[in-house]
Amino acid sequence: MQNTNKNILIGIVAAALIAGGAWFLFGNQAHPLPVAEGDAISSWDFQGSYEGNSELEKRARDEIARSEGLLGGDQSGANDDPTDYILYVSIANQYELLGDGKAAYEYLGRALRIDSTKTGLAWRNLGALMERLGALNTARIAYARAVEAQSQIAEYHTARIQFLIAHFAEDTAAIEAAFGEAEVGLEGTAPEIQQIKAQWYESIGMTQEAIEALREMERLMGGNVPTIRGEIARLRAS
Repeated sequence: MQNTNKNILIGIVAAALIAGGAWFLFGNQAHPLPVAEGDAISSWDFQGSYEGNSELEKRARDEIARSEGLLGGDQSGANDDPTDYILYVSIANQYELLGDGKAAYEYLGRALRIDSTKTGLAWRNLGALMERLGALNTARIAYARAVEAQSQIAEYHTARIQFLIAHFAEDTAAIEAAFGEAEVGLEGTAPEIQQIKAQWYESIGMTQEAIEALREMERLMGGNVPTIRGEIARLRAS
């Protein structure tokens, strides 16, 4: 009986050690972008562009296998040798084409474990993925972090601003701040940012501000753009 109790105790201790080891190995591998409070993902699956087409599905899975086989290179990015970061993002893209949101999320997380501070691509793609899955608070964080990582890239600013306008239109302060961050990050701004700003101002009834945004857009494009002049005339007449 004593030996039986001893064996039970050993078993309990061993189980605890295994659990502890599992936590040590995997518990610190939490996704860099956990689903935010207030978000609920009803399903990680969606209709991917390739879903239902056996030929395209095979192409995506072959590309996943090919990319997996390239992992572990010298990471220099030289001679067209993709880094693991790029490969993980590429694999995630293939899973999105297949409609597998969970796998795409996990692979983008792997990319972020490599670089979450200097490169915005995985953050940008996570924003789009979370937006598609309806996790809007999570998407908002991802889009913001893409801008933080590479504020000099206009596309990250436009993606973030368009997302805020589409889903958080009532938060005008956040939208204004995002435009301001674009101006700082891009050391001025970009024509596409001014175009979005003009459309947004018009949508909320700020016609004069919309006109000013169009004038700035025209200036950035070298001046004398007939289509912009036409838009300004339209706004003045409204």
